[in-house]
Amino acid sequence: MNKNNIQEILPYVELPSRYLGGEVGSIKKDLSRVDLCVALAFPDLYEIGTSHFGMQILYSLLNSRDNIAAERLFAPAPDMEAQLRERGVPLASLESGLPMKEFDFIGISLLYELNFTNILTMLDLGGIPFYARDRGDDFPLVIGGGPCAFNPEPLADFFDLFVIGDGEDAVLEISDVLIRWKQGGGGTKKNLLKLLASIRGVYVPSFFEASHDADGIQHLTPLHPEYTGVSRAILPDLARVPFPTSPIVAFGKPVHDRLRLEIARGCSRGCRFCQAGMIYRPVRERSVGDLLDITRKALAETGYSDISLLSLSIGDYSGLVPLMEHLLTLDPSGCTAISLPSIRAGRLTPELMKLVKTVRKTGFTIAPEAGTQRLRDVINKNISEKEIVDTVTSAFELGWRNIKLYFMMGLPTETQEDIQGMVDLARRLAGIRPGGIKSRVNVSVATFIPKAHTPFERCVQLSPEKARENLDFLKQNLRHPGIKLKWQDPEMSLLEGVWARGDRRLSSLLVSAWKKGCRLDGWSDSFDFGLWKEAFEETGIDPDFYTKRERREGEVLPWDHIDTGISKKYLEAEFKKAVNLESTRDCRDGECTGCGICDFKTVAPVLHDGDRGDASARTMPGSGGESHFAKYRCYYSRLGTAAHFGHLELVKIFHRAIRRTGVRVKYSKGFHPSMKLSFDNPLPVGMESEEEFFNLHMELKADPEGFVEKLNMFLPESLKVLSCVPWALLPKKKGSGGVRYHIFLDGHGVTQMEIDEFMALSDFEIQETSFKGKVRRTDLRRSTLALALRDRSIIEMELIPYQDRTVRPAQILTQVFDLPEKAVQKARILKLQQVR
Repeated sequence: MNKNNIQEILPYVELPSRYLGGEVGSIKKDLSRVDLCVALAFPDLYEIGTSHFGMQILYSLLNSRDNIAAERLFAPAPDMEAQLRERGVPLASLESGLPMKEFDFIGISLLYELNFTNILTMLDLGGIPFYARDRGDDFPLVIGGGPCAFNPEPLADFFDLFVIGDGEDAVLEISDVLIRWKQGGGGTKKNLLKLLASIRGVYVPSFFEASHDADGIQHLTPLHPEYTGVSRAILPDLARVPFPTSPIVAFGKPVHDRLRLEIARGCSRGCRFCQAGMIYRPVRERSVGDLLDITRKALAETGYSDISLLSLSIGDYSGLVPLMEHLLTLDPSGCTAISLPSIRAGRLTPELMKLVKTVRKTGFTIAPEAGTQRLRDVINKNISEKEIVDTVTSAFELGWRNIKLYFMMGLPTETQEDIQGMVDLARRLAGIRPGGIKSRVNVSVATFIPKAHTPFERCVQLSPEKARENLDFLKQNLRHPGIKLKWQDPEMSLLEGVWARGDRRLSSLLVSAWKKGCRLDGWSDSFDFGLWKEAFEETGIDPDFYTKRERREGEVLPWDHIDTGISKKYLEAEFKKAVNLESTRDCRDGECTGCGICDFKTVAPVLHDGDRGDASARTMPGSGGESHFAKYRCYYSRLGTAAHFGHLELVKIFHRAIRRTGVRVKYSKGFHPSMKLSFDNPLPVGMESEEEFFNLHMELKADPEGFVEKLNMFLPESLKVLSCVPWALLPKKKGSGGVRYHIFLDGHGVTQMEIDEFMALSDFEIQETSFKGKVRRTDLRRSTLALALRDRSIIEMELIPYQDRTVRPAQILTQVFDLPEKAVQKARILKLQQVR
């Protein structure tokens, strides 16, 4: 958001830390000293986008160039969107507050079809016309990338270009072309696009003219004879590009609040429904040695203590066992938990099981995908029911208590027998209770959505009506104390299917839906299919054309000009094998299956044979040996933007900053060690303070002054540690002194007469109802030790606890002086330093 206006807006929005910027790992450059300003825009809320690993890679890669500044923008929540519109404030970056339309190019992540309306929200708030044809040479280039770009046609009218495939090389090439173009005096956008079109993976939609035949099938005609298609960009070896060892550590509670280690990219399993398994081929692994070096650096830089291994198929990673062995050697000041999001059924070897016993258990996901072996053979899942049962049994024996099963309904050739199979399998697994343990099986069901560039790309999608019929059957038949059923809204699946295989005619649909108020469609509490139905009717677009219609053999598909490297013949052959219940082996374990992606010169699988590396050289600094600890109290101030941190956010910030100092502190014992850190009574969000404190145990040999200096290096500017005092030297308490505040009111005053009348009272009781329904009485007068008016806009207040109740200044202002809630929200409330 625009830094000039952010302070005025933050008191009025939920979770203001979404819009602060200044996180650990964020990079703010002097924009007057760079040649290119890049906006990395994620069309969803901060807590979703800031966790996206691809955005972390590009942010780190671009900012590694001295002459390039990359900054971030996220879709605002509805309350912030309303504030921005009401005040006429443009959407701007978190780092410098640069308005969106002042960047050289905007890179938008396209991860999920139901984020598409959020793209329009961001463009509109940024003052940028939706359609590329309406943006003159003065507007930034709008570039899309990510899995949804593999069928770019539904968004083609809105984007100047797309990057198809791995973005690491392409984004730097695009940047270099733009810099040279700017330094050469610029020119027309059309000439710039011609230069960019020569880069592998770059698709320029305006260089193709779309038409539709009598059957409604889109045909694309190239406007330049030398540019008739686009080949996917492929990064042959992940080690070629530096791993982001200093990723941004988000405020708040992001969806992935841990260090994410991409151990491999790509999958060779060949599941016929899986787009990711096709478009990210071939498999490219990182070596164990590289991953351990990355972990050591990243944990020290971020202060994270939890690690999540990231891959399409974690259990297939060649070095999983040695990697986990070495990661588990890190002491509590390094790694306290390793997350294995899922392990493919049949991959829990005895050696891996032994290691998994030491990992903290959260959830465990198994994806049978289908309820019967026949249908699993159709989709080439290549796991048996025995493997599923054995894996779940092992997981329960290893300590997991919650197992998630993921199924899809509507897979090609599905029958009612396959739906019944889901019930039978879930009930069988729920009955596995080794040692009589209590366990839960969470069954998640979603409608299968045929995706581009897969063997099932021409198939019919299940209708919402049939999906609801299946769900009713599952609800009736999965009533079991050990089973919980969840499902995706069939209407959301319908919409996702329309966009997944749509064409350029859908641009008018998106604009219509957005104008009707569609926002954050991927969030169930925001999704409104009624508005989408109105948009379909208004634009005359029939969703059945994109979902219920089977594409005939030989029919031109909207994405045929996009070459992923997987041959069309391979996809057609895989579909025929599906119908004939024939499996395709994993090329990792056998011969090449002929998908076409590898030329075995520049592109080939990268495997590392489980090399073990040198564990002793890669443990975290400070590990090993016994330590003796002493208790300290640290005083700190939270002024300015730090007032907008919630208490849990503040605790997390300090926790990670302390870890980054490298100073050894005390941890609790047990399965999940946690730092022994305690805070004073939390302040309300929005209140500033000259002095707060927290207590912790540090090594006796630690230098308190040096610790303060180091800690301040790793905190946001608005948080500052003032001192660190040994517990034994703290002054003894002298009764219960009051807490003093200065309150700066803007536009609403309190008169001296009102203050005198209140202070002359013997009591002023109010009645409050807690969230549990309990009625409590609070005496605001006996909680107020002193109250004075410095002038009409500054109040000095001193409050004391009364009958174990802590009163806040806002209660006095609203309950006693009847100030409007908005005025109190806007007021600056400063808690003063305590006299010790």
